[in-house]
Amino acid sequence: MRKYDFISALAKETAAEVVKNREEWMKYLTTAARLYKYPFREQLLIYAQRPDATACASIELWNERMHCWVNKGAKGIALLDEDDAHGKRLKYVFDVSDVHAARRIGRYPELWELHEEHGVGQFLYAGAYVLHRQRE
Repeated sequence: MRKYDFISALAKETAAEVVKNREEWMKYLTTAARLYKYPFREQLLIYAQRPDATACASIELWNERMHCWVNKGAKGIALLDEDDAHGKRLKYVFDVSDVHAARRIGRYPELWELHEEHGVGQFLYAGAYVLHRQRE
């Protein structure tokens, strides 16, 4: 089986797994929340391969914009390259835990976190997946 076919099947299997029950869905959402800029299918594949991933990017972005280098022996996270006009291909991203910053110029991404002081209490769940601000 080609690796592309394996990764494609992994995406389908993972999609079926995460909707089986509430716990699986919540585990997936924990990963997806950290990777909110990625499309759903790529979030699924990152979750399937590295559920603990916090900030992923291509090797080009790590090298050129962040001045971080991928650690020797790090394994990339395979994603389906749906933008490729040359047929079915894979592209790879690396988590921030797989890189190290270049001396003096390297920088790590600022990771977004939600804390109580951000006003978590101002929101309440109002069914149908809609958030409403609580009136004071």
